Amino acid sequence: MSQTRVLLLWPGCEGAAAGNFGVPQLVLLGTYARAKTGARVDIVDLAAERALGPVSLDALLAGPDGRGYDVIALSVYASFDHLKCTAIAEIARRRWPDAVIVAGGYHPSARPLDYIAPDSPFDVCVIGEGERPLVTIIESVEGGAPLRKVALGPSAIDHLDELPPSDWSLLGRYRGVARRVASQAQVYLSRGCPFDCAFCMERAKREVSWRSLSVERALEEIASLHRFLDLRSWTLYFGDALFGMRRAWRREFLEGLACLGVPVDKYWLLIRVDLVEEEDLRLFSAANCGLGFGLESGDPGLLAIIRKSGRLDTYLERMLEISQKAREHDVPWGANVICGHPGETPATMERSAAYLRRLFGDPRGTTGFLSVDPFRLYPGSPIDGDRGFYEREFGTRFHYPEWWDDGDPEFLSEWIDPSSELDYRRREALQDSLMTPILASIEDNFVYRGAARAYFQRAIRGQLAFTRAGPRIHYLDRYYAWQGYLGRREQGERERLGDSELAKLARELRRERLAAVQSRAQVRRDAPVMAAIEAVPRERFVLLDQVAQSVDDVALPLDDSGDATISAMHAYARSFSLLEVGPGDRVLDLGAGSGYGAAILRALVGDDGDVAAIEVDPALVARARRALAGQAVTLAVGDALDPATWPPSAAAASKVSVGFALEELPASWLEVLAPGTVIVAPLRHAGVLRLVRAIHDGEAFACELFEEVAYVRARRPAPREPQSAPPAERARLPIVG
Repeated sequence: MSQTRVLLLWPGCEGAAAGNFGVPQLVLLGTYARAKTGARVDIVDLAAERALGPVSLDALLAGPDGRGYDVIALSVYASFDHLKCTAIAEIARRRWPDAVIVAGGYHPSARPLDYIAPDSPFDVCVIGEGERPLVTIIESVEGGAPLRKVALGPSAIDHLDELPPSDWSLLGRYRGVARRVASQAQVYLSRGCPFDCAFCMERAKREVSWRSLSVERALEEIASLHRFLDLRSWTLYFGDALFGMRRAWRREFLEGLACLGVPVDKYWLLIRVDLVEEEDLRLFSAANCGLGFGLESGDPGLLAIIRKSGRLDTYLERMLEISQKAREHDVPWGANVICGHPGETPATMERSAAYLRRLFGDPRGTTGFLSVDPFRLYPGSPIDGDRGFYEREFGTRFHYPEWWDDGDPEFLSEWIDPSSELDYRRREALQDSLMTPILASIEDNFVYRGAARAYFQRAIRGQLAFTRAGPRIHYLDRYYAWQGYLGRREQGERERLGDSELAKLARELRRERLAAVQSRAQVRRDAPVMAAIEAVPRERFVLLDQVAQSVDDVALPLDDSGDATISAMHAYARSFSLLEVGPGDRVLDLGAGSGYGAAILRALVGDDGDVAAIEVDPALVARARRALAGQAVTLAVGDALDPATWPPSAAAASKVSVGFALEELPASWLEVLAPGTVIVAPLRHAGVLRLVRAIHDGEAFACELFEEVAYVRARRPAPREPQSAPPAERARLPIVG
C-alpha cells in the first residue's frame, strides 16, 4: 500500500497568532501523525509562502510530486479564519474530490456542525486537540473507508510527554524567509486553562485542565527550535493559554531556562497576575522573560461580570504590587484591558481608566505597557452560550452575533452595545478619550532598561498608533456602511450628519493630506480654497460605505450608475481657484451631485455671496439638501444643459463651475448668462478633455485651455415624448490659450 499523504495547512491568521513564526501546533500534529502512522506529512504556511514568490494554491494542494494528498487538514485557528479556510476547502474539494478534508482549531471546536453539514466542503471536524483524531483519520484512509461527515474529539492528551519532540524540519521550506515574515518565533510548552473568563474561547476545546511538558522536555523544545532557526536576536513567544500555572513547575523551568543559554532577545509569555510572587519575578528576570497579563479591566464590578476569580479588589491591588516589584527587578510586562465587555457602562470605563492612570503613572516609572482592545464576541465563549442573559441583565445588544459567516469580521465581531447605558459609538468615543491619554503617557514613563527595550517601545508606539484618526475612522466607516447594508440608511444618514467625532477625525486626516491636494490643485497653501477644503466635512456628502475614503483625494461614485461622482478634492480646489471665487461672488454649480462643491463655494463666497446648485438627479438633490441643511444654498432639480429648467437666481451668477464633461459649451448659456460671466468646465478640445476657463464676451465664449482632466459625462433627464425642434446652435469658441 502506498504511503498516505497528509497536508497540514495554516492559512495565516489575525489576532494573537499573527506575526509569529513556527505554527507549533501543526509541527506537533505532523510529528505525532508521522510517528504513529508513517504517513508523509507536509506543512504549508500561507503567511510564509508569500515570501517565496507568487502563491499558487492549486500547486500547493497538488504537493511536490503533483499527486495531491489523501488528507488535507486546515487550521481554523480563530473565527476570523472561518471564511478563508472554507474557501480553501472548496478549492481543495474541486481539485481532489476523494481527499478527506479536515477542519480543526478554536472555531471548529465551537461550531462543529457548520463543518459537517451536507453542503460543507469539509468531511471531518476535530473538536479540541488534534493529534489522536488525525491519526484516526489517517487510519480510516489506510483502511479503505475514509471518514466522511463526522466530528471527532475531544480526545485530549493527558501527559504531553507522550508527544514526540517537535520535528522543526517540517518547516524547512520556510527557514530562509522566517525573519522576513515574522517578528517573533513561537513554541508551546503547556495546554489548557481552568479559569472561566466570560469572553474566552478556551472552553470550546472542552478539555481545560492545565497540562505541561516536563521541564526537561519543555527546555528541549526551545533548544531544538534554536538549533533549527538560530534564535539570536529573536523574541520567542510561549503561546500557552496560561504559562506556568503550577508554581513548582514554573520555578524549576525558569531556573533551567536561565541556564539554557539560548541567545534570544527576550522570552514572552502570558500568565495571571495572581500567580506571580516576588520570587517568580526574580526568576523571570534571570531567565530574560517578559510577562503579559490579561488584566481585562480596572473596575472590580466589571471584573466580576467578566468572571475573574478571587477577591477582585485584592486582584487589582496585586497588579499594583507586581508593577512595583517588576520595576525593582527590571522585568518588562504588558497588561491588556477590554473596553465594551457586556455589562460595561460609562462609569465602569471611567473607574477602569482611573485605575490604569495609577498603574502606569507611578512617578518612579514603570516597566509595563498597556494594550487596549474592544470586546469581541467569540463563539464557544461563555457569553456566546448565554447571550440572552446579558441582553436581559444589562441591555447588551449583539448587532450581528453570527459575524464569522460574513466578509467583514473585523468590524462585526466588535459591533456590540455593551449595555443600555453604553452603545457602540459612545464606547468607541469614550475608549479614545479615556484610554488614549494613558497610552500616550507610557513611553515617557517607561524605565525598563534591559534586553529588547526597543521591542517593548515598538509595542508601546504600536498601541498608540491604533488610536490615531486613520484606524478610528476605518471602524466608523464600517459602522455607517452596515447601517446601509441592513436597510437603516435613513438612520445612518441622520447619525452621520450629527457625528462630531467623525467630523473631528475626518478633518484631522484631511489636514494631513492637504499638502498633496494643494500640489495637485496648483494653488498656494494659504489660498482660501485650501482652508475651505480642510473645513468642509466631505464625509457628509459620500455614500454611507465611503466614510473612510472621503478623506482621500480621489473621486468617489455617488450611486451605482457610474455616471455620478463626487470629484477628488484637488479638482474642486483647481476649478474654484481658476474661477477666482471670493467673498460676495454669485456662483452657479452645475452638476452639483450630493452638494459637496456647493458647500465649498458657500464657504468661499461668505455671507454676502450667493450659491445656486443644479443637479439632474432628484435623489442626489434630496441628499444634498440633508447634507447642506442650514446653509444658504439654492438647490434645484434641473438639466444643467437647459437653462429653462434653472431657478431664476441661477442666471444672475457671474461665475459658473461645471462638474461634468462637455463636448461644447451650449449656445443657450450665452443667451441666459450675462456678458463677463466666467465658466470653468471640462471641455473636449481636439479629442482631449481639458480644463477650460471661458469668458462670455457678449457674443461668444473666449476659452483658455489648461491641463488634461477626467470627468464623468453629462447626464440628461429621462427622455420625454419626442417633439419636433430646430437643431441646436453651437456657441462659437475662440481658443485663446
